[in-house]
Amino acid sequence: MTSFTADDVSAVTANVEGMRDTLITLSHEISADPELSYDEHRAAARCADLLEQNGFEVERASYGQPTSFAARLGSGDTHIVICAEYDALPGVGHACGHNIIAASGLGAGMALAPLLDAANMRLTVLGTHAEEVGGGKVELIDAGAFDDADVALMMHPTPYDDYGPKSLACEEWIVVHKGRASHASGAPELGLNALDGVIAGYNNISLLRQSFRKYQQVHGVIVDGGKAPNVIPERAEASYYLRAVNSEDLEDLRTRVRACLEGAATATGTTVEISVNGYVYESLKPHEKLVATFTEACDAIGREFFPDPSGEELGGSTDFGNVSQRIPGLHADLAVYCSPAVNHQHEFAAACISPDGDKSMLDAAKALALTALAVAADPAMVKQ
Repeated sequence: MTSFTADDVSAVTANVEGMRDTLITLSHEISADPELSYDEHRAAARCADLLEQNGFEVERASYGQPTSFAARLGSGDTHIVICAEYDALPGVGHACGHNIIAASGLGAGMALAPLLDAANMRLTVLGTHAEEVGGGKVELIDAGAFDDADVALMMHPTPYDDYGPKSLACEEWIVVHKGRASHASGAPELGLNALDGVIAGYNNISLLRQSFRKYQQVHGVIVDGGKAPNVIPERAEASYYLRAVNSEDLEDLRTRVRACLEGAATATGTTVEISVNGYVYESLKPHEKLVATFTEACDAIGREFFPDPSGEELGGSTDFGNVSQRIPGLHADLAVYCSPAVNHQHEFAAACISPDGDKSMLDAAKALALTALAVAADPAMVKQ
């Protein structure tokens, strides 16, 4: 049995519906003005301005991060952090729907604002930068943003509903092969082709895939293949994501992929440098009681559950996984009803500013707010 009441449902619903146009406008403006990780200045400012206008004390560039913010309100005993993401992807813009994440997080926070004193709650709406690349939440963890939080809450748009999703651990590698330049026609025997080193490594990984453990994944792109066809490339670079279900599997994958890349260097006479870009994204750890409470909140506002007909899928990664491994966390996936389009496609970006996308954003704001009220009313539900 949840700890939010029928009166809570009425109040939260009325508060969110009262700012429906404002939240939809925010979501659409962020979508129309995509900014990449660590460069989300305008999105962060839009969010911070709106929270400030609604009575929050806003710290901009919080925790030493230029595009993060912390908007705080209330002085109660239970501290709830609601995360708002707003970075975009290269080439496909807001095709992961972070405009919805930001708007729903702000909507939940502003809906809770007039209820905080009665709920004995302290609230932080935390602007979390650089989820797509870099791992902004890891930087915020290290800076103490979650140190005194009882729970952290957020939502993520997806094709289908999954209120307690799991994710894969993830690490990004930058792989640089170095060789020796030479004339590709006049003296090819004097060159050492760095692009051949990259391609050989890519092919080695492809051959390795048949023996991957379940859920191990590697995907990559060549980001520098040389400068001119008639010059043997002396430098070439690739970027890879390594994913696995847990830390042990990720370490196994590191060892075998490194062997593929080093073998390619040996075969081509090049050298290879492997460096980690950003932080390891840990796997999501859903908190069962928070998932159950969020589910009841969705039922209470009349949202019908829309599961993936193919069953539960395990894929993708998020730096919220690192948060959920440290404090009770909820990372609820809400459908924008776009199948067969999926995240990171242009069609998904369009779905996130459609009427269905707007409805899911508003539903998420309501359900997140009700989940926060339930935690404040019964803090024991999240005590370990």
